[in-house]
Amino acid sequence: MDTLSDSEQPSREGKFSYQSVQDAESLAAYLRALADGIERGSILFERKDARFVMSPSGLLGFAVEAKAKEGRMKLALKLAWREKTAEKEREEDLLVVRSGGGE
Repeated sequence: MDTLSDSEQPSREGKFSYQSVQDAESLAAYLRALADGIERGSILFERKDARFVMSPSGLLGFAVEAKAKEGRMKLALKLAWREKTAEKEREEDLLVVRSGGGE
């Protein structure tokens, strides 16, 4: 089994950006990989100088925007969610309110 050194470990903080021009078949493969990663709860983004991992789970926000102007088409997809650690912290600090009905 391959293991990664600390410097090779995917980052869980920060930002990952990538832009390129691809054919439709290549883009469809990226979208399938994203869909698989969402289902499995782990998406790894990697290029020669960076590795970035995200762990989608629970309820995810989803937005889609499609535009057409002067023959130029644009499709933007946006996903957002909170990490499980934040959910666990909220559960541990849960407010309990009860009536004082004579107990």
